[in-house]
Amino acid sequence: MGKGDPKKNKSKKRSKNIKSSNMNDKIQQMISKPIVNEESKTLLDSKITEQSNLLRTERLDVSFGELLSMYENGEIIINPEFQRYFRWTDEQKTRFIESLLLGIPIPPIFVATNNDGIWELVDGLQRLSTFFSFVGILKSQGDKKYENKWPLQDGDRIDCMEGFTYDDLPQKYRFALKRSVCRVEILNWNSSYDMRYELFNRLNTGGTPLTNQEIRNCIFRDISPKFNDFLKDLKHDKNFITALSLSSEQTDCLFDEELILRFMSLYLKGDQIKTSISLHMTKFMKEAIEDAKFDYDSIKRTFIEVFKILAPVGSEVYRQKNSKKFATSLYDVITIGIAKNIAKYKDKSTDNIREFIFSSVHTDENFLKCSRRGGNNQKERIINRLKVAEDLF
Repeated sequence: MGKGDPKKNKSKKRSKNIKSSNMNDKIQQMISKPIVNEESKTLLDSKITEQSNLLRTERLDVSFGELLSMYENGEIIINPEFQRYFRWTDEQKTRFIESLLLGIPIPPIFVATNNDGIWELVDGLQRLSTFFSFVGILKSQGDKKYENKWPLQDGDRIDCMEGFTYDDLPQKYRFALKRSVCRVEILNWNSSYDMRYELFNRLNTGGTPLTNQEIRNCIFRDISPKFNDFLKDLKHDKNFITALSLSSEQTDCLFDEELILRFMSLYLKGDQIKTSISLHMTKFMKEAIEDAKFDYDSIKRTFIEVFKILAPVGSEVYRQKNSKKFATSLYDVITIGIAKNIAKYKDKSTDNIREFIFSSVHTDENFLKCSRRGGNNQKERIINRLKVAEDLF
């Protein structure tokens, strides 16, 4: 018997394979697609109710004059630890004052009520700081000295404001500024810190959202300031500063503190990563704060030893080839690799360590696979990075 046309036979086989593949895809979709039924709807309703009950909100319309009095009396804190320093440009500040003078609506500010009933500003630092500094009452923060009673520039709509300070304005406009109304959203929550973290992440409406570390510093400060103070102490270590050479913009956003926390969480709990690195760090910080037996001295000794070794190596080892951007992937592998093998590397020459990092870490195929763009802080990539550190160092 003839076998028929080979091309037709191949075509039939290909057609069967395609149909089989399509059927397998449909079966897989049926298996993987979540089933929506009455039980799942009940679960959804229960979860929404549970999470929404964690938060209570109020809203008030408050004049800037009232906010000014509250600030002077210590009833509102506009620079809690999570807030970055006030740094609007003169043009931005002028535009805001102009908006108040013209009665243009402004976005609401968000405050959280602390245990003493004092409002802590969550979102709106630039707006309140602008008003308070223009009037002349903004308080300095640490080594940051702010200019009070600064002169306006010409505005977008009012092109004859240049040079006017608050005191120079006619009385009716000074009164108008104080009587301008601001919507205040007041947040009251229970002790669910995960919920607080979400809120701070979502309620930043300004042009420069808070960083993860600024949020952590805020939500955990009322448990105990000890861990926050510990991070602040370590970030002043001269070898750490030299090793990384971070920009002032990065340190203003507490990136240095976040890197220290990142190192500690991976060094002490790297074998317990079950989430993204951000959530892992938040969980680690919460547990450390609540742990009365947390060994601050031990991790501090390790931290100091690691950066004593790395300081002379140079900050370029944390940058990918042809890039000036700091690479957390390299930071993870290098710092954890050294920390786990301090005795081995403390006697090696700086040149040998630098050469090893560039020739072995930067070019390692497994490292490059878990360091490519996109999802750089996903759980699997972090775990693989720690494995690279273990294998290479």
